[in-house]
Amino acid sequence: DAATAYLGRKIERERGSRKIKLTQTLMTQELVAKYNMEDCKTKATPLSPSIKLSAEEGDPLDTYKFPYSQLVGSLMYIAVCTRPDISYSVGALARYMAKPTTVHWQAAKGVLRYLAGTADFGITFGSTTDGLIGYCDADYAGDTDTRRSTTGYMFLMGGGAVSWSSKRQQTIAASTTEAEYMAAAAAVKEALWLRNLLADFNIQITPVTLFADNQSAIKLLRNPISSLRSKHIDVIHHFARERVMKGDVMFSYIRTDDMLADMLTKALAGPKHYACCKGIGVGT
Repeated sequence: DAATAYLGRKIERERGSRKIKLTQTLMTQELVAKYNMEDCKTKATPLSPSIKLSAEEGDPLDTYKFPYSQLVGSLMYIAVCTRPDISYSVGALARYMAKPTTVHWQAAKGVLRYLAGTADFGITFGSTTDGLIGYCDADYAGDTDTRRSTTGYMFLMGGGAVSWSSKRQQTIAASTTEAEYMAAAAAVKEALWLRNLLADFNIQITPVTLFADNQSAIKLLRNPISSLRSKHIDVIHHFARERVMKGDVMFSYIRTDDMLADMLTKALAGPKHYACCKGIGVGT
């Protein structure tokens, strides 16, 4: 009957989820073992907020003895596939592929120490029945070498992360408002793509709700005005405002303490990091 068929589908989904999670756990454990860090002292966060990476910190690294690029590449694969909680740290480390230093190597091993303690972490879905919800954030001038800001966005469905990005912005923002506005534009692009993808599965979502924690950026998105604060912003980012006016996306304010995309723009302390992990469905 229908109840039996539903139960059968649910069991199959759970079996599939367990297989995926087991594969992800084994992959993480193999990476930790490859660098002989199975018995290392674990860390609570992938990157400490007190560490400010730069090109000038530390001595040049002997990349023949210490395969920095190989390690960061492996970490990047895990970050893209199943572990958004390390995305910011890996993105920051990837900026120094050309000329890594001993400080960068120690920071990369710090991410391994974090993974060693959280190898069984994965994305869990089903905690809520919410549709597509997005969060976007920016860390103003966070890159100490170029003073560029970092864009981070996160999209959830059913209580779990389905799309995320942590990326240094291509141009230097002149203010926090501009950095947040540029992050919103990137999030809108992803929201529209995800909405079209879901439409192929007969799931209609209009508008897509996006949360931001900068009031000034939200005002710029909602109101078609030009001011000294916004007139210099590249036209390419203003399409986000147009999409808001069309009703394709809707921006709402959220407190910084509740901003789940915060983990994609900066290194966080332990309590906030794990709060974000819980919010996006990452855990055991």
